Amino acid sequence: MKLSSSQLAQCLACLACVAPASAVLADSLADQGKALFGTHCAACHNADASGIAGVAPPLAGALRERLATPAGQAYLANVLTHGLAGPIQSQGQSFNGVMPSFATLPDESLAAVLSWLALSNGAPAQAVGADALARARAERKTPGAVRKLREAGQ
Repeated sequence: MKLSSSQLAQCLACLACVAPASAVLADSLADQGKALFGTHCAACHNADASGIAGVAPPLAGALRERLATPAGQAYLANVLTHGLAGPIQSQGQSFNGVMPSFATLPDESLAAVLSWLALSNGAPAQAVGADALARARAERKTPGAVRKLREAGQ
């Protein structure tokens, strides 16, 4: 099938509309995630996700490698749905505390938080979707078991 010039122009116009729409959707998701982060996470991690020395690790600029792999994405989904407890190292700092589970929030909300964190780490906004959070939620792990995932390199 051969397209006429006007049909081709119409197709290109449609494609031009789709790309900005997906960018707007990603921005909207990140904005929602930033607001949720401010409400639920900023007390420990600071509003800009820079962390608080000795209290909670920085997340901005620290998650890029984890966001880039399926295992790392699964780990982050497990952290949000099950919490994290015990000693960890992050960006040369030691932390030994408890991060609570945020399983009371819907998967879509947790995915929005991870989208905002992904953007603050230079990663694609939808690095961890609601489906990964649903899988993590179904696994039933303790916060200590999640820390062991971290130790295993996830």
